[in-house]
Amino acid sequence: MAWRVLVADDDPEICMLIKTILARGPYDVTLCEDAESALVHIQRDDPYDILISDFMMPGISGIELIAQVRQNRPTSHLPIVMISGHNNYAMDARAKEAGANAFLNKPFTLAQLRSTVHQLLTDPLQSVLGA
Repeated sequence: MAWRVLVADDDPEICMLIKTILARGPYDVTLCEDAESALVHIQRDDPYDILISDFMMPGISGIELIAQVRQNRPTSHLPIVMISGHNNYAMDARAKEAGANAFLNKPFTLAQLRSTVHQLLTDPLQSVLGA
């Protein structure tokens, strides 16, 4: 069984990096260039197992994306990893306050991403409490 991963990031290089990192595991990765596209996929496609979203994107921000996912009953439980190029405690706190389970700073390592995703997918308690 492959875990279904949805990635929302306006940087195509980061999207491909995440897809490459996760391709080595049991993951089926869908890439979106913005939050609007991610919301369309979430509403249209079969359920995803995890969402990885950039903090800052044009249009709807990652924070707004998380809020919409959390307000929608069918997706309210979806584990979310927020990523950002800004190493800032306030951004980490805002992401977790909005409902992110984990926060990773860019550039993250392969091990950090894999470990975070694996932990959120296999430990239901981490998904509920946040990583």
